This record gives sequence, structure tokens and C-alpha cells, in this order.
Amino acid sequence: MNIYTVKTNSIAKSIGFLFALTYGLFIVASLQYFYSVDSGDIGSYLKFFNENATAGLENRSIVGDGLFRAGVIILGNYMGIEPINVLSTLAFVISTLLFAIYAAHIRSTKYLIYLLPVYCMIFFSPIVSNLFASNIRSGIAFTILMISLVYLKGFWKYLFFGFSSFLHLSMAPIIAFYILYQVTNYTFKKIGFRSSFIVPMLLLTISSLFLVAFSYVYKFNVTLISSSGVYNVLILCLALLMIFTNKKVLKNVYGFICVGLILVYLFGFVIDISFARYIGFAVILYLFFLIEKAEIGTIQVFTLGYIPVFFLISFYTVSNNF
Repeated sequence: MNIYTVKTNSIAKSIGFLFALTYGLFIVASLQYFYSVDSGDIGSYLKFFNENATAGLENRSIVGDGLFRAGVIILGNYMGIEPINVLSTLAFVISTLLFAIYAAHIRSTKYLIYLLPVYCMIFFSPIVSNLFASNIRSGIAFTILMISLVYLKGFWKYLFFGFSSFLHLSMAPIIAFYILYQVTNYTFKKIGFRSSFIVPMLLLTISSLFLVAFSYVYKFNVTLISSSGVYNVLILCLALLMIFTNKKVLKNVYGFICVGLILVYLFGFVIDISFARYIGFAVILYLFFLIEKAEIGTIQVFTLGYIPVFFLISFYTVSNNF
């Protein structure tokens, strides 16, 4: 490796780091906006913290939401700052970290050039940015899960899987699809069966139906549909784009999980329950598939298809918040 290559790589890493910091600041600005209009989870969290400013941590739940609230109180007391600043710091850290992890896995400068437009559109799309700015607890849980998927193996991977689900139960279906992918791949290799699309798609469809039915019966992580029919048609188009742009998406673990999550959302819509946060998870997982495995043709097709989705979702979000 010559000096020119080393300098080029160093410059690229520095620029990527600056972009990650910029994205973190964008998320903090978005969080502050949600705070100012009392929207999203931020408003309810800060209302709780203000009403319980002098309360201790005794008799509080240590599961999920209780764990998160206790953590924010402990961090605020330790750092001597207000809850809004604790939440802003957490949002900055997780968004910057995830942005940097994705950037670090881009295969080459050539792929960076083709990926950059869709990379920016996905991260700045409201369905993704709101995961860090508004639904911050699920954003933290997803970041922990993503780190374990990308970097950890064996015992530590599953330990962090458990911790992310402990923090937010919406991670459980993602973990379930990951396990299904591993079991399916192992079984197919054992019996020498090859099917890159039809059988995995069938398994995902059955599994997604089961998860939706389970959630509906046991009221697990369920909310009523609050989005319009037009928005849901848009998400259906996005789902078709992700599934059929490259049918090899199901051979990649991130693509496999992505398709499973988008099917959960669509089946939930059929029976009038919402899994809206899974759209953001699905899109950002699909981006990792593009970064890791997709060829230039796939990236170009998906980018062209995602442009109208990005602008329409952004318009829908802005029109519903102003």
C-alpha cells in the first residue's frame, strides 16, 4: 500500500467521521424540535421526569421502559444535567455511532459514489431519523442489536440480543427472523437444497403471519392504525421495491430480516394494527444489505425507486407536524 493510498483512506475516514458527527447534530436538532412541540416519546418522557424530579428509584421496574427511565435519571444525576440533555446526548451517540458503522462497511470508493445518494436519503428520511430523535428507547435498543449483529459472535452476540430485547421488546421479532435465517441456511446446506427466493419467502410469510397473530392475541407491542390509506399504499410500494429489486436479498441476513419486518407491517395493516416503527428498521437493514452485498445495478435501481418514496414520506411527515 503506497503513501497516496494511505492518505486517501485517511481523508475518506475523516470525511466519514465528520458526516457522522453532522448527522448526530441533525438528530439532536430534531429531538429538540419534538421537545418544543411536545411530540413523540420525548414529550412523554420529559413530562415523567419533570413530575418525578425528586423521586427516588425505589420500587421502579427494571424491565424495558422502567430500565430506560432509571438509566436516564442515574445519568442525569451523575453528570449533573437535565433529562433533556441526557436524552440529547444519548440520541447524538447512537445516531453518530450507527452512521459511522454503516459508512465503515462501504466496500470501496466506487461503491461509495453509487451508494451516497440512497445512503443520505435513508438516514435523513423521517422513518429512520425518528428512530433516534423521537422513539429514542427503541433507537438505543436497535443500535445495540445492530452492533451485536455486525461485530459480535457466539455467547456475546446472544447476550446483547437479550439485552436489546430487555430494553425494548420490538427487537424480539428482529431476533426471531435472525434465528430463522440461521436455521434455514443450516438446514438447506445439510440437505443440499437450493432455493434463493420462493421457499425462504414462504417461510418468512408464514413466520410474519404468526408473529402478527401472536401480537394481536396477546396485545404484544400493538397499537392501532393511525396512518392514512395513501401512506400505507406508499409503504406497500416500498415493500415491493425492496423485495423485487434483487431477489437475492433473501440470501443475505440483513435483507432477510428486512423483508420479514416489512411483511409484519403489511399483515398488521390488514387486521388494523400498526407496527410502524418496523418500517424504519426494515429500510435501514436493507441499506446494510446494499452496502454489504448488492451490485451497482441493484443500488441504482433501488435509488431511483426510493427517490419518490423519500420525498413523499418527507412531505407526509412535514404536513402532519406543521
